[in-house]
Amino acid sequence: MLYKKSFVMHLGIFLIMFLFCSAMASMKRIYKFKDVQIPYDLKHKNSIFEKGKYDFEIMFSYTQQVWYLRLIKKGKALCLIAGERLPYKSFGRERIKDPEIPIQPRLNILKNPADKTVNVIFESGKKITTYKLVRVRFKMEY
Repeated sequence: MLYKKSFVMHLGIFLIMFLFCSAMASMKRIYKFKDVQIPYDLKHKNSIFEKGKYDFEIMFSYTQQVWYLRLIKKGKALCLIAGERLPYKSFGRERIKDPEIPIQPRLNILKNPADKTVNVIFESGKKITTYKLVRVRFKMEY
């Protein structure tokens, strides 16, 4: 009887680990910004991130088609925030000549006092090898 419970418990742990590893394997890191200074205390779900320097990783899950922002401090991943893709004003070939689209990847942190939110906007730019001309917004409370 004890062996049966032990087997079921180990099988459950193995199954959870298998599912978690496959979900993380489907995510691809697009770009990493190092030592980004956050001027506000940010809140996401139950976590509070004090102002300071963080590393930001932009990730894309190609199985779910969702963009994520991963906050990292001292090599430890703190949270994963889902984002929404924003369209550009120009379409097709016009985007390549559009001066508003950056050449290199860019990250903007904009404060919205009306909603008490901070918008972190990632623009992949024109010269990145994968996922060119993408603009994504991540929302967090401050």
